[in-house]
Amino acid sequence: MEKNGLLEIIAAHRTVKDLDELIKKDKYYQEALAEEQSASDIMDSLSLTSEQKKAVDRVITAYNECGSAYGAVAYRFGMEDGIRVRMEMEEILHLS
Repeated sequence: MEKNGLLEIIAAHRTVKDLDELIKKDKYYQEALAEEQSASDIMDSLSLTSEQKKAVDRVITAYNECGSAYGAVAYRFGMEDGIRVRMEMEEILHLS
């Protein structure tokens, strides 16, 4: 996929600025955020060594990066599908 194409520009805008506004209002996300904080509080109470904390942080970071990459690919894939459907609908309407 072209890195500087229109789809990439739209995806970058929608997945950063617009998404930030949306998640502030989303109950499911806010509940997940509260659970994340609760889990973080539990982790802090375990008195892990610095080495253990780094290992846990590395695993969590890897999971987050993977999930983020997956979400970005899925978003672009969905956008491509939407554009393709729209183009096919236009073609059908013009043939009618």
